[in-house]
Amino acid sequence: MKWASAWALALGVGLGLSGCARLSETGVLLLRTTAPALAIVNGQMLQGEVQLLPDRTGSVELRASSNASSSPESAPISNCMGRLRFTGTTAGEIDLRCNDGSVAALLFSLHSDATGYAYGQTATAPVSLTFGMRPSVASAYLTVPPQKPLAERADGSSSELQ
Repeated sequence: MKWASAWALALGVGLGLSGCARLSETGVLLLRTTAPALAIVNGQMLQGEVQLLPDRTGSVELRASSNASSSPESAPISNCMGRLRFTGTTAGEIDLRCNDGSVAALLFSLHSDATGYAYGQTATAPVSLTFGMRPSVASAYLTVPPQKPLAERADGSSSELQ
């Protein structure tokens, strides 16, 4: 009988702790900040979002727009994903990986709580990313390929490479 009580207590503690972990994870997700993102990877414009979590981590999800054009020397990128972590008060690193096999380590810097920019390099081209900025402001931080001007859409909702 003593073993049964110990077993029940251990089971109760285990379930209680797993419930606390789920509650903590849910709390972190409720307090996340999501910001729109623009990026140029291997000469191709991508759009998506950056999520910043209170535990000083986050994620990046980018996808190509329907009319995206890529540079002739690389395969078109349809999406990129990455994890970010802060290494300082307003700076950090992003590990970005794309469906075409491109990988980039980006260094980012915050302008405010939910706006910032990042720079890095794939094996073939520079990578630049902005988040939480209007397209007209983001264009100052994006590394645009030669002979491909960056144009803001007429509705001001986004930018695209010409």
